[in-house]
Amino acid sequence: MKNLIEEQIFEAKRMGLTDQKIGERFNVNLRYIEKVITKRLGMNVSIPILKKEIKMLQPKNFFPETNTVWSFKSRGNWATHNGNYRGNWSPYIPRNVIQRYSKESDSVLDCFCGAGTTGVECKLTNRDFIGIDINPKAIELAKENVDFPIYSSLPVKIDFKVGDARNISSINNDSIDLICTHPPYANIIHYTDNQKQDLSFCEIDEFLNEMSKVAKENYRVLKNNKYCAVLIGDMRQKRHVIPLGFWLIDVYLKAGFVLKELVVKRQHNCKTTGFWYKNSVKYNFLLLAHEYLAIFKKSSGVSNQVILEDVKEFKKDYRKPIKINQQESTTVWIFNFNDWYSKTIQNIVERYNGRSHCIIDSLNKIDNIHNPRTLVIITCATKEDFENFCNMTNNLVKYINHQGFLAIICNDVRLKDGTIFPMGIEVENHLRYQRELKIKEIVVISIEKNEDKIGIKENLNISHKYLLIYRVEKGEK
Repeated sequence: MKNLIEEQIFEAKRMGLTDQKIGERFNVNLRYIEKVITKRLGMNVSIPILKKEIKMLQPKNFFPETNTVWSFKSRGNWATHNGNYRGNWSPYIPRNVIQRYSKESDSVLDCFCGAGTTGVECKLTNRDFIGIDINPKAIELAKENVDFPIYSSLPVKIDFKVGDARNISSINNDSIDLICTHPPYANIIHYTDNQKQDLSFCEIDEFLNEMSKVAKENYRVLKNNKYCAVLIGDMRQKRHVIPLGFWLIDVYLKAGFVLKELVVKRQHNCKTTGFWYKNSVKYNFLLLAHEYLAIFKKSSGVSNQVILEDVKEFKKDYRKPIKINQQESTTVWIFNFNDWYSKTIQNIVERYNGRSHCIIDSLNKIDNIHNPRTLVIITCATKEDFENFCNMTNNLVKYINHQGFLAIICNDVRLKDGTIFPMGIEVENHLRYQRELKIKEIVVISIEKNEDKIGIKENLNISHKYLLIYRVEKGEK
């Protein structure tokens, strides 16, 4: 009976029936449909048979990104690019990374190459490419996707290998100019039936442990002063965020990398009205609408001095509530430069029951709070703020009621050597093992400001801040 249903599901997919229709007809969920397709084809794709006619080889009106928030409303449909391979990334991401952090004839590695998106971009931009994936079927598809004619005056080497990202011994030490990769997000999407070797079957702790091996291999093969770009997102369990992105970035930092840039990539498939908006408010959770693109650098002699004069202070002029049309319902809040602080505060107060809220501009003023509050909002704009916060955390919690909330607004800080002090990650690291605090949300505040795109500069403009929301659970294990 099971085999018959699987055959019928596969045939329905071949005939072009949508996942929603298949789910309704056979009373199954998306994960079951994906499992059937992966079992039959050896890889997780949306459409079993897809042949794409190439209409253009290069994207129209492409401009390199200049800020730390990247938003691509169109997924990208040039060359052989498509979204058929589940979970693959938009080609705009590797194109931006490749053009910013490499030059023609450089060698680029993707150790989770999937259907070959990065390889296609390397072919189009005259870079040599090595693609590695644990799944032989994905490698076959990747080879098909890069098999198109293109005129180039430079010879380009494209090489795909079946292999394990945790052990890429076939690649020499210090031989790669750029790593550009998109690993699985723990066990959210399964890419094969190979549970013993495929990292997409790993639970979170095991995934991070295995990814530490990947990070060490990435560090080994990368040339000094070269870059490694990794796209990763968060997860949600029981209406609380699992900060997988922050945790994986920390794994790479522990492997020896420094952080050159921390980019937020917006997602555009999150419904913010109707059913999803009502449930976001009713059950007090936000729809995940962002991922992190961490740009690491293999470097030595890193300075830890902060350029404080480059830090834009928070606008601390919030006096009274302002009118907002409706509460934000995703993890990306997009505000204007002039009113982002006021709108952020108002959204926090309305969503997290802030009738007795308190805004702390300076942690030195914490003793001025005389009664516990349902919501305490603090800001960390500089490394000094962060150090004060770390020293006062235990004292701070006692001023918040049980089941109340602690909201922390913070930003990344550019160091003198051009690298990033990742304030959001450092705050989460500090609070991760605080017994009375449980992380509820990580929000990215995208601050829009009219700026011309004038080509590639050395550093991206930091155009986002973080909002970390913690629930206080006193006396609970």
